[in-house]
Amino acid sequence: MRYVIIALLVLFSGFSTLAQKHNVFADGALSLAYLDPGFSVTYNYNLIKYIGVGVGTQGYVFHPAKTSFRKFTPAVFADFRFRIRPEKISQYYFFTDLGVDFYKHSNEIYREGYYEYTVPKDNGIYLGLGTGYFLRLTNNGWGAYFTIKLINNIYQLDRYNLRTREQQSKNVAGGTAVISLGFRFGDDDNAN
Repeated sequence: MRYVIIALLVLFSGFSTLAQKHNVFADGALSLAYLDPGFSVTYNYNLIKYIGVGVGTQGYVFHPAKTSFRKFTPAVFADFRFRIRPEKISQYYFFTDLGVDFYKHSNEIYREGYYEYTVPKDNGIYLGLGTGYFLRLTNNGWGAYFTIKLINNIYQLDRYNLRTREQQSKNVAGGTAVISLGFRFGDDDNAN
């Protein structure tokens, strides 16, 4: 019986340690391309004191491709965070997101000088890079945060030269800067 109690205590302490590493970041944001609102929700798991990984979803209004009109473009992504001073009330962090933007390509042709541009495929690769500031407001690690990030859509663009009749395909990126204000929920393994 004594070993069962010890095993349960060890198991419980292991689960409570795991529970202290889970966070959810939820924010409202402003896309600086046209000052349109957007959002982001990210689940993050702290692997070690300074590094967390997770998954998320977001949606912003911007031109996802050269031939697309300004539209709401949702994305899903994997998240990687590096936290600076995680044991303090006031923390800074850097993050990188990589995933997929979801949109339908336009069959429209965009003309610029002697070139015609088309986008042959739906969706694109989402890349986000940013930095943030987090202020812990509760003893269990909840708090407010502010981020500045660049969101990019990487997609295939076909270019046709009307004078030389040369056709070329290349991958290009288009995006916008975003500022956000949000709240982090969950338990922080470094909260006092």
